[in-house]
Amino acid sequence: MKPVFSPFLLPLLAFASCQTDGNDDFGSGRGTLSLRLSRAGVPEVVSRAVDADLTLEIRKPNGSLFKSYPAGTAPSAISLEAGVVYTLRAYTPNQSTWQTANNGRGEGCFWGETTVSVGEDETVYCVYAVPMTNYAVGLSLPPAFSQLFSAYTFTLSSGGRSVTLQDGEAAYFLPTAGFTYQLRATNTDGVTNAQSEESYSDVTAGKLYQVKYSYGGSSAVVF
Repeated sequence: MKPVFSPFLLPLLAFASCQTDGNDDFGSGRGTLSLRLSRAGVPEVVSRAVDADLTLEIRKPNGSLFKSYPAGTAPSAISLEAGVVYTLRAYTPNQSTWQTANNGRGEGCFWGETTVSVGEDETVYCVYAVPMTNYAVGLSLPPAFSQLFSAYTFTLSSGGRSVTLQDGEAAYFLPTAGFTYQLRATNTDGVTNAQSEESYSDVTAGKLYQVKYSYGGSSAVVF
């Protein structure tokens, strides 16, 4: 039984695009920022302009905080002073807790920033996909595996942290280190076999690496 890696890239591209519309009625010296913020690679909720899992900070050119919106509270439109270059900082609130989520398997962590400015009496439309700062490793076992093996343990380690996964689960790690993995399985006759520990070092933030096992030869599957 051989493992096959199927790394596929979550849509990591962080982008900001702005368009202006001079038809809004605002007082002198102000304009409107119209937002569409999402987490890169996560399906958007059509009814929400700003992802409910994102905290938003708007900072002045000197770095001081202008406005802050906890996750789920950011409006779709914000009035800003014209001509001032603001920094938008968007992130998930789990910056210090993502590794312990899901019983230690972790979860996706997102953080990013971009700059915006508005003209007087203008509406500036900004779309920003906040990049994922960690990466994920998933486990995929072949069909009917549970009928042939009564028990198994898949161990995954990276950066001094180890977790166990079930088929279909994933764990999240920092891209500062690759990962090692090992599968130990007991068949229905009670015989236990352990695969030699394998390692993978070429990791990048925003990717999901799928460790895929098959009974026979191997083939690469790109998702």
